[in-house]
Amino acid sequence: MNLYAITNELQAVLDGILEGGIDSPEAQQALDEHLAGLDEALDQKAEDYAAVIRSFEARAEARAAEAKRIRELANADATVAQRLKDRLKQAMETTGRLRIDTTRFRLTVANNGGKQPMLIEDASVVPAEFIVQIPEVDKDAVRAALEAGRAVPGCTLAPRGTSLRIK
Repeated sequence: MNLYAITNELQAVLDGILEGGIDSPEAQQALDEHLAGLDEALDQKAEDYAAVIRSFEARAEARAAEAKRIRELANADATVAQRLKDRLKQAMETTGRLRIDTTRFRLTVANNGGKQPMLIEDASVVPAEFIVQIPEVDKDAVRAALEAGRAVPGCTLAPRGTSLRIK
């Protein structure tokens, strides 16, 4: 008998008791035996459920630990790859060879795209028109002004960095 059937049958018996009561001792004894059987079935089903729940919890814990271990390995690999990439880029820049074609790869040291980095040395001297919230500076407005050739006290555009691209 499944948990759903046990629960429904117990509920039906309890509803019958609440509605009609029990008139005879024989009916009471039959009802007690039936309820005892249902209680025993529910206890066994509950124990089985608990065993399955523990099994899934243990498996979830083991999988979470394994996922953490693999995530740490992936992070270590990414760190080593970045370190190697930085070394190769530095060697290419030092030797002036900004492009190397091999049989498998084309290595290029190229300027980074996107917005040019900006440094705000002293936010307290930035004019009020560029302040969004004190002491937050509206970086997009400052960048636009600097790119338009306007001088903004305390702000400059930094040189673009480089990155190694492997295709």
